[in-house]
Amino acid sequence: MPSATRISLTGLSLPADLLAGAPLLGLLPAYGYRDLDLDLVADASLDEKARDLALREVTISGRDIGTVRLSGTLGGIGPELFSGTLPAATMVMFSGSAKTLNLTVENAGLFERFLAAQSKDLSLKPDELRKEYVTASLLGVPIILGNSAAAKGIGAAMGQFVMKPGKLVVHAKSKEPAGIGFIDLGAARSPAAVLDRLEVEAKAN
Repeated sequence: MPSATRISLTGLSLPADLLAGAPLLGLLPAYGYRDLDLDLVADASLDEKARDLALREVTISGRDIGTVRLSGTLGGIGPELFSGTLPAATMVMFSGSAKTLNLTVENAGLFERFLAAQSKDLSLKPDELRKEYVTASLLGVPIILGNSAAAKGIGAAMGQFVMKPGKLVVHAKSKEPAGIGFIDLGAARSPAAVLDRLEVEAKAN
């Protein structure tokens, strides 16, 4: 199997209604989108000796929508993951781990449409609803995530993004060299239990 793979699709155009029922993207018609112009990139490499899968870039971007970009490193990943056999894929849940994760969200019009639609449904002015979302980010998010310094940093960054939707960037790195096991992530009692095992930096601009 190849040790590195890159897939890039540019100028993918389709009616928004075709995505009805899909997670997240299925909501776009409700925000006034009729036709979608999308670009997709998936770039990854596998280090068989170290058993690390480097997600160098996984990006989806849409005209007048925005961009979501992921990168990171997964540990405990070997060629068996790509064998297509269910037992091997199941074993990854027990052997795999998350070492690093980088998330970038760039707004290019979606947030404003979302805010306008929600304001109409709730009979509020967009600025009033924006202030409520800022408060929820600054106060609610840290409480949900355990009220640690990292949790407050994430909440503050989200609040800044809501106030002025541009770019939100989150970097997370496991405090443990081997990463946090997938099975541990699934069994975590709360988001705070996971966040305590991470070094996190969040910012918005």
